[in-house]
Amino acid sequence: MPPRGQRRARCGIALVTVLGLLALAAALVAGAFATAMAAARASRTTRASVMAREAARRALGRAVAGWQRMDDSLPIGGFMLRTSPESTAAALDAANTRLRVQRLSLTRFVISVDVAVPAAGPALARRRMRVLLERPPSPDSTTLLAPRPLTRWPVADLY
Repeated sequence: MPPRGQRRARCGIALVTVLGLLALAAALVAGAFATAMAAARASRTTRASVMAREAARRALGRAVAGWQRMDDSLPIGGFMLRTSPESTAAALDAANTRLRVQRLSLTRFVISVDVAVPAAGPALARRRMRVLLERPPSPDSTTLLAPRPLTRWPVADLY
């Protein structure tokens, strides 16, 4: 049996060990919580950026496919703004879309779109896209020819 003085010195070791293990467990729980919150924030931001990119593509497609006569009546240098909120089942997926159609010359137009997701509150993601269009002059006033996008480098310049 150990002497009485050594026994008394070892009495507080169990309490210190338990307190150390509790502090380690609390640090592990806090780290796991912080990691889960960061992963949730990253997935929300990624989802918002995908929603913004696709909303911008849809808006450009709708503008080109649904070309209107009033777009043709713009003066050179003039522009027209259109806004449209896109609502979805989830409020975080709603997008606020601003579309601008501007006439550059007699046959050239530029369509710019700016999308912010979500539509209300601070934006998690924002996407801007632009397309340069050429609208050939129509042979008569009854037909409305659809505009076609201009490529950056025409095929004729490559050969």
